[in-house]
Amino acid sequence: MPMIRIVFWNSMGFFFFWFLGQFAIIQLFEATPAELGLSFSGQTFGGLLSAPIVGYLTDRMSKKILVLIGSFGRGIAYIVMYLGILISLLPVFAFGLFFLGFFVGFFWSPLDALIAQKSHKTYRSSAFGIQGGMLGWGNLTGSALSIFIFLITNILVPNNAFLVYSPLVLFMISNVYAGIIFNKNVDEDLTYEIYTNNLSENEEITNKNKVKITEYEETHQDTRKSLLNFYLGFSILVLAILTININQTIAPPFFMLYLNDEIGVVNPIAIMLIYLPSQIISLLLAPKMGKIADKISPIIGIILVSGFGALVTFLIINSVNGLMFAIILLLDSTFAWAGNLIIQNVTSRISKMHRGKVFGLARWMSFIGAVIGPLIGGWTYAEFGSTTPFVISIFVELSVIPLYISAIKFLKPHMAEKLED
Repeated sequence: MPMIRIVFWNSMGFFFFWFLGQFAIIQLFEATPAELGLSFSGQTFGGLLSAPIVGYLTDRMSKKILVLIGSFGRGIAYIVMYLGILISLLPVFAFGLFFLGFFVGFFWSPLDALIAQKSHKTYRSSAFGIQGGMLGWGNLTGSALSIFIFLITNILVPNNAFLVYSPLVLFMISNVYAGIIFNKNVDEDLTYEIYTNNLSENEEITNKNKVKITEYEETHQDTRKSLLNFYLGFSILVLAILTININQTIAPPFFMLYLNDEIGVVNPIAIMLIYLPSQIISLLLAPKMGKIADKISPIIGIILVSGFGALVTFLIINSVNGLMFAIILLLDSTFAWAGNLIIQNVTSRISKMHRGKVFGLARWMSFIGAVIGPLIGGWTYAEFGSTTPFVISIFVELSVIPLYISAIKFLKPHMAEKLED
């Protein structure tokens, strides 16, 4: 699907940026753990501000235009961070992180809504998995280029920040290009319902597709025995999304510090190689995970993902060398992606009319979690030791299971697109 293939260009900087963010803040700016956590929270705080706005706009204006705005905004953010590095000012770099976070919502919320409306509910996780796989290929290509540049420049001109961090310019170009070709090639008016109706040559239904969706949901709303159950279930689901993102951000910003302090890995190239499998391979596995997620109960899926995720987090703090850390980190990232696919599937089924608002609210809650996580992690790392954020993460991840099960139980009878057992 051309729409998903475009993600390749947008994701070229994911791995190197994740590495660079920690490396620059710790090594270049010599920041404390608390400042590291605050800087990463600034990125997600930007997304926190934009997510509800974009969720509202997604249901009311062209999704392609929102994606274009997001792509250009992210490109500008990379240049701001590059400037912050060149002039050695952490506030400028941190503002670039905030600016990047602000425009993330402009890209992903409309894109998720488009994927949902262009795919059948039975294969929804697979569709999001294909998106993840394309992220992986873009990430792999961008990582190969940026790591090559980073290695060569560190060997030949290690003190030349203009060249060492020049991959940020490449990421700016790829994001702008992604937005332009997305806006040019994607037909956002062609939905799965319209496509199937065209195949059956039922033009009347095709032309009135959106009206039919509206009428269905209004009737569905009227026949609910208890709106209280729906709102309670939705509230619990939102709380589960918040908890998931606290878990996913409470420890990862401090992986580099942990490798330095506890395992003794200080070489930036070695750290990059430890990170690389978790950031690339887990994405390349996403299409396969999406197919599996479509075949099993979402409740069973979240129990498996959260249970194994907690286990691998425990194994991380018992790692004895960089290789073991890299393998366990790969498993942790893979389980995290599987959980995200399950959540996206369920979230996409709640409403067709207000899908953009639902995705926007879900992303908003995820940003709140991503603000809280690094702040807790940074404070506990500094005050109680390097393993504390990981221990907290284990209990937070396990708490997702009862929340998610409760949400599904309450929401299941009221979803616009039925959820299979």
